[in-house]
Amino acid sequence: MIKGKNMKKSFKMLFSALILAPMIFLASCDITHFYTITTISSSETTIGQASGGSDVAKAEGTAVTLTATELAPETNPFICWIKDNSKVVSFEKVYSTTYSAETEGNYTALFEKSRLSAMRYATITDISVTTQSGTNIEGNLQIQYAYSSSSTVWHSLENLALENGSAQTDKTNLIYFGSATGQSNQSVFIFNATLQQVAGESVTTYTVSFTNRLIDGTPGENQVTFDENGQCTLTATASSSTAGTITISITLSKINSALFQTEAE
Repeated sequence: MIKGKNMKKSFKMLFSALILAPMIFLASCDITHFYTITTISSSETTIGQASGGSDVAKAEGTAVTLTATELAPETNPFICWIKDNSKVVSFEKVYSTTYSAETEGNYTALFEKSRLSAMRYATITDISVTTQSGTNIEGNLQIQYAYSSSSTVWHSLENLALENGSAQTDKTNLIYFGSATGQSNQSVFIFNATLQQVAGESVTTYTVSFTNRLIDGTPGENQVTFDENGQCTLTATASSSTAGTITISITLSKINSALFQTEAE
């Protein structure tokens, strides 16, 4: 009887060991993740250069320093580093970071060009929401954009709190007038907005589309482009039973050194 109990106890111990062994083994393994950070210059090599990135994947936590070199600083100064053509990440010529899932991507060193029309990035610099009744809108405003095509994929551009009908943007979220893989028209943008009006405990949601499309070039029907100052304003309207017509206006500006002068100092 004692022998049988000992065998049963041994079997239980063996079974537990078989279950726990893989867990212990996995816990003891130090899994290393690898990521890639690449760099390019937004301009010809006679204007500026970018270095520090590599096509070779590096282990998570590895330090990397990206360097933007101005070759004509008086006429073509460095403006900022842009990640994946959509986000300003630094105004410093020398930008240090580490490899991770969050930092993986392509970094562009943006240099000023002699003509504002040649700049290929734009950002929202002003947002306002007005009502026919004069009511101040409080709440939240989301702005999305898409390349104009038959199969629309929307991308978030801004998600901001509204106070007294206006919102402050840090100007770091960008749209890029460059290649868009799989899109039939690469430089025409359409926009929409989702407005959540908050009045006490009541929340009313409006979804509107901006009628005009934004093009970086000669505009056609239902299209607008940037003026000589590199700015363009788009408007959209929604109907409210309490405030009458709601008008949403967004102003987009071409990226230039003066736009970020305060941030860069």
